[in-house]
Amino acid sequence: MSAQTIDKISGLVAINSLMAMVGGTLSAWLIGRNDPGFTYNGPLAGLVAVCAGSDIMHPLGSLAVGLIAGGLFVYMFILVQNRWKIDDVLGVWPLHGLCGLWGGLAAGIFGTPEFGGMGGVNFTAQLIGSGLGVLIAVIGSTILYSILRATMGIRMSAEDEFEGADLTIHKISATPDRETNW
Repeated sequence: MSAQTIDKISGLVAINSLMAMVGGTLSAWLIGRNDPGFTYNGPLAGLVAVCAGSDIMHPLGSLAVGLIAGGLFVYMFILVQNRWKIDDVLGVWPLHGLCGLWGGLAAGIFGTPEFGGMGGVNFTAQLIGSGLGVLIAVIGSTILYSILRATMGIRMSAEDEFEGADLTIHKISATPDRETNW
């Protein structure tokens, strides 16, 4: 999709995207013990991770990037939910944040000629750029959430949390027995 026109589409990008999806699927399926949520998010983890270097990596490098991304997603999702008790139901931070960071670094590894890549990339530059991306995201989100907390709040009441945002904010239910519009 980043090619914008049909004449700029690269077969390498297509095969690398596919290879990363396969790697992400396999590792998420294996590490996630065949859990459907992990199995379906594994390909996304691979795709997020390969984006930074899909035009310069060797397909086997893309497979490795996807394998690591799928495993990283499963491990960090479980850690965030179960040990750290952070409410990230869809796993947005592990999926897009960490797998994206891994992809930025992986482009500097698997894009080099030593790993079969096309070159023109430097791990140090990828490390600095990825680090700056994380820094900008942390600073920006801290400012944004501070403003939201001060002006309108970012938490629901305990009762609303129990009922869930679907019912209290959107007036819909995810389960038929609690439907409010019947």
